[in-house]
Amino acid sequence: MLAQTFHRFTSGGIGLLPQVALHTAITAFVIAAIIALVALFAPGRARMKWADITGAAGTAALLIYFGARFAEAGLAPLQNLFEVITLTALCLAGAYFVATRLKPMPALGGFAFPALAAVFLVSLLAGGTIEVADERSPLSAMVVLHVLLTILAYGVFFMAAVAASMFLIQERALKRHHTPGFARHFPPLESLRKLLHQCLWVGLPLLTVGFALGFGAFPADQWGALAMTPKVLTALVLWLVLLAGTLGRLTGWLHGRRHSYLVLLGFGLVLGTYIGLALFVRAENEHAPRGAPRAAVWQEAPCTAL
Repeated sequence: MLAQTFHRFTSGGIGLLPQVALHTAITAFVIAAIIALVALFAPGRARMKWADITGAAGTAALLIYFGARFAEAGLAPLQNLFEVITLTALCLAGAYFVATRLKPMPALGGFAFPALAAVFLVSLLAGGTIEVADERSPLSAMVVLHVLLTILAYGVFFMAAVAASMFLIQERALKRHHTPGFARHFPPLESLRKLLHQCLWVGLPLLTVGFALGFGAFPADQWGALAMTPKVLTALVLWLVLLAGTLGRLTGWLHGRRHSYLVLLGFGLVLGTYIGLALFVRAENEHAPRGAPRAAVWQEAPCTAL
């Protein structure tokens, strides 16, 4: 199945350099995920540093890929669902490396790299192919900035969810006075708490500005249609989660486990909204009479952020 998917993908009309770069990136992140899991559960057999080096190579390949794609197709990659998801993965990888360079947290890779590999594999197997640029209207600078800021917000929130998961695992282990082998190299609770808080404080303004730019780029009479697209509703759920987490922290109502549970609950809500609304819209389109107006799906909606 993967071979067939890769064949469909590479026959999509993109150049040789981006093809090679993307395949290199996918391979590197899959290998990094395997190394990271081995380093997490059997630290004597692998080191997380090896996963970081492999993941850094994958990140560099993704940068080359997007540099080549933007050079050959302009802003078309920002209008394609597969490439928007791929750009999200690049932001996730960037958030991971920034976080771990600011504060060494070796075990973080055991969560981040498997998630990155899953993003690529699921998007490919779910029908990810690159659409050659068509006759769509060109994107304005406001829409481009909106897409980039929204994707960055998703990447930051992903790191918050990773930190929340590790915080809860380690706190539970300390309460039981029994630390599993894979959790022995987790960062201190205080470091995880700070990372979670910092991610929320960064993610909220990023998504807020992204929302403002996204709606500001379109006339007011189109706002109703924009607000009903699955990706905008999903981003709204994420904004509410970030707002609740930030206000809860500032007021002192949320701290420790409560804060982590809220982030994980919000992560589940975002995923559930994203997948559920997509399936609903596609089901509506499949059952619609021939010739009837189709509901806005991912590629057809005017706002391209996740």
